[in-house]
Amino acid sequence: MKSRKPTGHIVIFLETDLSKFKGFDESKLSTVQKMCFDQLSEQEKEKIRMGYGTSIIDCESEETICKFNMETYKPPKHALESFARSLVPIIQEFYEDENHMKEFEEWKKNRDKDKK
Repeated sequence: MKSRKPTGHIVIFLETDLSKFKGFDESKLSTVQKMCFDQLSEQEKEKIRMGYGTSIIDCESEETICKFNMETYKPPKHALESFARSLVPIIQEFYEDENHMKEFEEWKKNRDKDKK
């Protein structure tokens, strides 16, 4: 059975540090933003007004249709810390490999040559 590609759009709300939000001005929306905003539910509109970073994605093309509050988006501290903790084992594994260290040193040499 052939799978169908979904149609429509997806609204993605990013966990946001709302204390950093500067305010939402609907009068400054672009034509595309206004069109998308008008099609959202009141609940979704309220989240955007509150300051949540939001992306609207077209399911068929997988392209971003528009974004809201991304210029002021600040991830919460706990999300950054959690992301950093997830990277630590990968970084440790990288530095434990002698070949990776040689490649890294070579990269640094080339980078320093390019700066001169």
